Amino acid sequence: MPGPSRMPASVRFALFLGLVAATGGFALWRARHGMPLTPEAVRAAVASWGPLAPLIFIGAWSLRPLLFFPTILLFVGGGLAFGSLWGTLYSVIGGTLGGVLTFALARTLGREFVQARIQDRFPQLHEERWGPGLVFILNLIPIVPITAINYGAGLSRIGVGEFTLAVIAGLTPRAFAYSFFGSRILNARSLDFAGAIALLVALVVVPTLLRKRFLAGSE
Repeated sequence: MPGPSRMPASVRFALFLGLVAATGGFALWRARHGMPLTPEAVRAAVASWGPLAPLIFIGAWSLRPLLFFPTILLFVGGGLAFGSLWGTLYSVIGGTLGGVLTFALARTLGREFVQARIQDRFPQLHEERWGPGLVFILNLIPIVPITAINYGAGLSRIGVGEFTLAVIAGLTPRAFAYSFFGSRILNARSLDFAGAIALLVALVVVPTLLRKRFLAGSE
């Protein structure tokens, strides 16, 4: 059986779309029959894992693109279960591993087919300077879907090393903001909770402004 690199680009892209559709279908099934998708449910699950909790949590983060767990659930649940610092660390490790997995899937199964059809319409996807800077900024913004960033980067020409560093740099502040929020969510009347909300708002506003300036400068 031919490996992915020997398959026609159209076949690889079809497999890529099939994988996305299958994981989406699994997500819908899990939402109806799985555990409640709340930070409290994540904390309860983590508590039941005992000493293996950090490894299992990182593993869940790593496979999140295939399981379609909402990122905010893992971010906030990690902060609630582990505290702001450890929750940040575990989320960044797992989120980076999951990002590289998604990046590799997109690049292996879909890159050539997509590039052949969007090169004229979206030339920015072929500029190395566009890749790491935009990946970094988009990972900073809490409202931007992480999986979409990773798939998009996999379909561009950014190198895997540049991508990984950009994800770590951008994901760390985002993970801390959500983890800090999660660690204070049970004390909603405290000043720390208000500070956590302010930090999340800042992470939406500031990177959004930077993104606009970055894209304007690259045109």
